[in-house]
Amino acid sequence: MDEKLLLRFLLGEATRDEMHQVQEWLELSDENQKLLDSYETVWAEAGKLTPNPVAVDTSSVWQKMSDRVDKYEEEQKKKTISLQSRIRWISSVAAAIIIVFGVYQLLVKQPQPLLITSAQEVVHDTLPDGSNISLNVNSNISYPKKFAKNERRVQLDGEAFFHVEHNPKQPFIIETENAFVKVLGTSFNVKAYENSEIEVIVTDGLVQLFTVDPETMDTTAILLKAGEKGKVSGKERKPILVAESIPDELFWMDYTLIFTDTDLKKVFSLLENYYNIKIEVSDKEMYKCRLSTTFSNNSIEDIIEVIAATFEFEYTKENKTYTLKGNGCDDEKN
Repeated sequence: MDEKLLLRFLLGEATRDEMHQVQEWLELSDENQKLLDSYETVWAEAGKLTPNPVAVDTSSVWQKMSDRVDKYEEEQKKKTISLQSRIRWISSVAAAIIIVFGVYQLLVKQPQPLLITSAQEVVHDTLPDGSNISLNVNSNISYPKKFAKNERRVQLDGEAFFHVEHNPKQPFIIETENAFVKVLGTSFNVKAYENSEIEVIVTDGLVQLFTVDPETMDTTAILLKAGEKGKVSGKERKPILVAESIPDELFWMDYTLIFTDTDLKKVFSLLENYYNIKIEVSDKEMYKCRLSTTFSNNSIEDIIEVIAATFEFEYTKENKTYTLKGNGCDDEKN
């Protein structure tokens, strides 16, 4: 069977004769159906079947079919046709109706996707495979009631943090407006609000961020590891690695702060802003010290204690003011 014909069939672009040809081929053996399923998987991941499935306006199809029947009947009033021709015409119309009805039934029987929505507050939920998600405000995610055997595919509009259950036989794929994220099992954040840049921040494991050219179907991808950030701009539509680190981008989820070789001046500034406190130092050279760690849902007391222990500082607290005392860090001390 011609692969191009199978692709047209999956895209809904095949002619009636081609549809008959593929259906007859599928009925020959179960292996043929498995081959078609494998092609569908490969093409979907390559972007050739994105978006899918192709929408069918069944009302429009039925109306066109009815118009054709009415037009034919008007023509038959003006001339006489043979019984054999009439039988052939009726057979062709019946075959077309069967095809349309079959497509209609297929669409009607397709299970409706499930939807998780957040409006004014962060929502935490679990997907059918056991993966955990946190959905930021004004965001939604749709997913099937049961994932396919060869993949776990969801659609995201907005921002969400994913902790994906590891399963090499079922890669986890997130569809956004202009890009895709593919993983086997890891933790990461995806920001993909409509008409904005797509950003991915990885906190654990490896994540593949890729796009598909709608004209050439070429795929461009980058791999992101823990602590890295990638983005896709609306204009370029190509994934790039972002050099700068923004520690507080995940603070919305569970008060997570990710510091990667961040100087204490910036660390203290963020802490003062988010925890409504004041941090003073005995020596401004202390600001040169650089911190690499992650805080998640920690109290400010816990955070100050970790920083003090890391750099051998001492600290005191008076009301909402923390005062740190200790030696500064030179260029070689982190």
